[in-house]
Amino acid sequence: MGDLVVAAALAVLHVRMESQADVEAASTSSTSAQRRRVTIVLSVVVAALLVAAVSVGWHRWTHPSIFTGLGDTYASPPLPVGKASILTTVIFPRVDGEGEEVTIEGLSADFSSNSAEAEVLFGVCHMNAAADPIGAVRDPRPFCEDIEAFEPPMSFDYGVAPRSDYLFVTITPTRPGEGHLASVTVDYRRSAAHLGQHGTQTLRVVREINVRER
Repeated sequence: MGDLVVAAALAVLHVRMESQADVEAASTSSTSAQRRRVTIVLSVVVAALLVAAVSVGWHRWTHPSIFTGLGDTYASPPLPVGKASILTTVIFPRVDGEGEEVTIEGLSADFSSNSAEAEVLFGVCHMNAAADPIGAVRDPRPFCEDIEAFEPPMSFDYGVAPRSDYLFVTITPTRPGEGHLASVTVDYRRSAAHLGQHGTQTLRVVREINVRER
């Protein structure tokens, strides 16, 4: 009888130990699964942050922003086709700081509307030191010691006035109507000192020509 009691007690103890082991195993498994989930979540977050950082860095690298856009606007009075052409500055010299030599590789004019079917021609003015800055003019020659038509790739001295180049665009209508220049996109490469950063920058250049029949 005593042996039976002892055997029963041992059986109960064995069951309890197995139950406890099962509980501990389940707890360990749950903890491991939770750790795996946390690890996965952290990995996803880190990957997303890396992608975002690379994306922002790439955008900044391919969109340099050393030039300052024009803050003003200009609208010409109605003029006949043969007299409505205007020239306006796209890039002014720096007002302070150090100059930089860049290579302009491409230029494009962006019109918001262009019923006058205006054409554009870009040029570089090597500024006359005694001249005032160019805004919108009919003839740039009094302001420039020398004028070069833009031919890519072209070296551009982005210096401090008056020792600097000006980039300008001539807007020439081909028929009566209106031409609304909104911006100019500049494709350029910086010097080796800036690791040859290369990309595009869009500059606000708001100019309007109004062209009548005669």
